[in-house]
Amino acid sequence: MKPKGGRGKRAGYATVQVRCPEPIKSAVVNLINQWHLGEVQQSEPVTELTELQTEIETLKQLNQNLNTTIEELRKRNQELESKLTVNVLNTGFNQDEQNLNTSIETTEQTNLNTSMETTEQTNLNTGISQEALDILEQSLSLKSNAGGKIKDAIRQALTLLK
Repeated sequence: MKPKGGRGKRAGYATVQVRCPEPIKSAVVNLINQWHLGEVQQSEPVTELTELQTEIETLKQLNQNLNTTIEELRKRNQELESKLTVNVLNTGFNQDEQNLNTSIETTEQTNLNTSMETTEQTNLNTGISQEALDILEQSLSLKSNAGGKIKDAIRQALTLLK
C-alpha cells in the first residue's frame, strides 16, 4: 500500500527525489511498489565507506598473518642459532679433548721416563750406598789407635755418597 503524502502527512521513512532515465522508469517504479508491499527488504547501500572498511579488515587480517609468519621465522632463526652455537661448542670441545688426550699421553710418557731415570739412579745409589756402608762397617772394626785409617775410610764413603 502506497502511503499518501502531503501537507502534514509524513511517510514513516525518509524520501528523496531522484531523476531517473525514461528507459528504466518502469523498473524503478516496480521496485518501489515491491518495497511498499514488503517484498523487498531494506538493505544498506554499498558505499565507498563500507568498501573501504571491508578492505581495511582484509588488510588487518593480512597484517596479522604476516606478523604470525615473522614471529615463526624469528623462532626458527633462534633455534638455528642455538644449534649453530652448540655445534661450534662441540667442535671446540672435540679439539680441546684431543689436546687434553695429547697432553695426557705426553705427561704419562714424561712420568714414565722420569720414573725409569729415578729407578736407575736409585739402583746406582743403592750400589754406592752399599759400598759406603761396607767401608763404614770396616772402619768400625779398626782399632781405636788407627785414627788415620778411620778418617780415610770416612772420606771414601763420603766420596761415594756424593
